Amino acid sequence: MTTTQNDSPLGNLMSDSMRFGPAPTRSREVAVIVSTFVLFGIISLVAAAPVVVMAIAAAAIVVMFAIRWAVGSRKWGSR
Repeated sequence: MTTTQNDSPLGNLMSDSMRFGPAPTRSREVAVIVSTFVLFGIISLVAAAPVVVMAIAAAAIVVMFAIRWAVGSRKWGSR
């Protein structure tokens, strides 16, 4: 019996977006950032939460991705 790793692009995007650290490459990290903000926009439209709550959530997402980008820049630059 052979087992193969799931190499589908969607699987890679999902694993990159669920990890605590940055994605292996800059382009994959950008894809994670863009897809996260698109998803956040859709959820904010559907949920219709107060603007303050959405602003706090957006700020938290920006801070998280800024940290991921800073850590990733060190890793991406060393390759």
